[in-house]
Amino acid sequence: MRLQTNTSAMNALRNLSATELQAGRQIEKLSSGFRLNRSADDAAGMSIANTLRSNVRALQQAQKNASQAGSVLQIADGAVQTISTMLDRMKELAVQASSGNVSNSDRTKIDQEYQSLLGEVDRIVENTKYQGQILLNGSYGLTRNGGTATGLSNLNLGGAAASTTYTITATATTMTLATAAGAGSISQTLAVPAGATTATSVSNFNFDKHGISFSVDGAIATTAYAGGTIITSATAPASFRVGSGSTSDNEISFSLADVRTSALGLAGTDMTSSANANAVLAAIDATALSTLNSAIGTIGAAQNRLDYATANVNSLLENTASAESVIRDADMAAEYTKFSKLQILQQAGTAMLAQANQSNQGVLQLLRG
Repeated sequence: MRLQTNTSAMNALRNLSATELQAGRQIEKLSSGFRLNRSADDAAGMSIANTLRSNVRALQQAQKNASQAGSVLQIADGAVQTISTMLDRMKELAVQASSGNVSNSDRTKIDQEYQSLLGEVDRIVENTKYQGQILLNGSYGLTRNGGTATGLSNLNLGGAAASTTYTITATATTMTLATAAGAGSISQTLAVPAGATTATSVSNFNFDKHGISFSVDGAIATTAYAGGTIITSATAPASFRVGSGSTSDNEISFSLADVRTSALGLAGTDMTSSANANAVLAAIDATALSTLNSAIGTIGAAQNRLDYATANVNSLLENTASAESVIRDADMAAEYTKFSKLQILQQAGTAMLAQANQSNQGVLQLLRG
């Protein structure tokens, strides 16, 4: 019997300490619901689970992107369907006005309705927007792909024309935006806000004739803002990322057609005479209906594609989240079973440690003689 070193107690204490450590980790798992709470729990599993979690979050955003793309198309579809109904009425008026049983006085009255419908078509186009971007004037998705203008922020090309160069000219009091000189040239000048000549000033300009707005941070008419150009892209495809990857096969792109009266071939037409009414009828049959039906077909095809893409994203998101769950989440029944075992071992270890400490009491009997 040894008094200085109680080997049995040391052994019991070592086992009890190990059991308490394991029990603490089981409590951590049961309280968090995760099997993996630290890299030491499963280094390889944690790495895989983190990658899967990143993909889950990216797919959740892709799901939102697809939903928002569907909203864009629904807004555009509602507008083109309304314009289609208006074209039906225009054709009806053209057939009426081109007939010999209608007088010129009657044609004037018919033309009043026709002109109102033309104006309404353009009004609908200009007001069919998503987050400030006009959808049906051929500019949706336009980007700035060139130009020399610097120092601009919050650039919005929601109403700009494709493949167009816009020239900025600035002075201390005015800011002008103009397209190239010649037929169809448009120039608009806005006043520079008072106090916009300091380096810390911020000025906002909305050139509504061009459908372009931007902000200038700093002093107007300095070297940075005295002039320059903005060049818009040649096409206007809007791209929506509906996958978690960075490659183009994770995107869906579509363009929305220009359905203004100018694009429909009806701008400037009238029904004040039988010949003019016949010309309108021909334009509706040859250009307007074809252009509008093409726009409707494009929107419908994109909607169907988005429906399938959305269904795929939803399925992929569910399966990826499930894969992460298998690795990261705790099986509560199994973990509690382990915890119950460890609780029993703790109780047994505590009892054995007490017994080991008690065993040396026999030395006293020897000492008493």
